[in-house]
Amino acid sequence: MAAEPVDEADAHEQLIEEFGQVMQEFQRSSDSLDQRVADRLGLNRTDLRCLELLFSPTPLSPGELATAAGLTTGGVTTAIDRLERSGFVTRVRATEDRRRVTVHPTDKGYAMVDEIFAPIAQEGAEYLRRLDTATLVRLSDFMRFATRQQQEHAARLAGDD
Repeated sequence: MAAEPVDEADAHEQLIEEFGQVMQEFQRSSDSLDQRVADRLGLNRTDLRCLELLFSPTPLSPGELATAAGLTTGGVTTAIDRLERSGFVTRVRATEDRRRVTVHPTDKGYAMVDEIFAPIAQEGAEYLRRLDTATLVRLSDFMRFATRQQQEHAARLAGDD
């Protein structure tokens, strides 16, 4: 008995559904990793999110960090205080304007990133090096779309639309 021909449109829709399931699995695995990292460092998830944001290319002020993390200024001050007590960040006053403060990861913070995240980044880079340029462009495009989509729906749910 011959197999029924597969409708290309149906196969495409099945792949879209499978991709959605894979994305949900990825989100759960990221959530699980974040929780394990927070537990390992003795931090709560909010403090970990703040710490991650502080590894941006330019130092953030407490106000900028509050905005990026979606926290109040009081909430971010509490988070910075805990991160500072844990030895992961330090507040630095600007020399030209002593009122301006930025928050910087410490050597301990950088060592933590290297220990925990360097192996993950290395494995990911090794995988991506096996992909052709066109595939990398499409993956980057999708990740930008997915990030923007998540941000927009988070804002919608917060009533910021």
